[in-house]
Order: sequence, then structure tokens, then C-alpha cells
Amino acid sequence: MNGTVPVRGTDDDLSLHFAADAQQVAPARHAVAARARDAGLPDALVDTIALAVSEAITNAVVHGYAGREAGRIEVTAGLRDSGFVITVADDGSGMLPRPDSPGLGLGLPIIAQLAASLDVRSDPEHGGTTVTMTFTL
Repeated sequence: MNGTVPVRGTDDDLSLHFAADAQQVAPARHAVAARARDAGLPDALVDTIALAVSEAITNAVVHGYAGREAGRIEVTAGLRDSGFVITVADDGSGMLPRPDSPGLGLGLPIIAQLAASLDVRSDPEHGGTTVTMTFTL
């Protein structure tokens, strides 16, 4: 996976840890999609999950480390009572206004449309942003 390190967590959760680098988006997306397939999710939902994961990781890579050295991203994915839950966490600067933003600002709205629920938390004291997406089975 070229830098993306898969680690199995409890209850067969997928846990990935990798450098905040654009080249890691595709391998991480494929790993989460494979976990969703392994869980028996239908292809259409797996495709939806893959798109949402790509958006969340890309946001972390592009926005989380603006003006500073890139850090690490952690992705977890697994089945819960609430559905298939994915968390994308970075150790970047947190969610700050970015007038020089290179994107269109559509990542989080797209994820919100795709997921049954979306929770975004930023730690203003220590930095970092955590995006948790839940997809109903």
C-alpha cells in the first residue's frame, strides 16, 4: 500500500495510519471499500463510502497542514449498531478559515449528503480534526 499501514483493530475494525500525503488517498479509499465489502455491504453503498472517504482524507491532506509540515492521518472503519462507521482523524492545525483555499469547499457538504450522519470535531487547543461518518446498512 505504499506507506499506508493497515492494522486490524478489535471486532475486525480496519485501522490505517499514514502520512498526510495525496498519494495515500487512493490506497486508503481502497482499503476502506474492501472492509465494507468484507462486511457484506452492497456495491452501491461501498461506492458511496469510497467517495466520502476520499473527500474526508483529501480535506485532511489539503487543509489540515496548510502552512506547516504534513503530519499523520488515521482512518478507522467498521460495523457498529448504528451502521458502518468511518473516522478520519488528522493531527493538523484544526479547522481554520482559509481565504486561500485551493478547493471549492464542497468536501464536507458532499460527505453530509452521502452519510446518514456526519460529525466534525476540531480541537482548537491541540489541533487536529476528526470526521466521523456513519452509513446506514
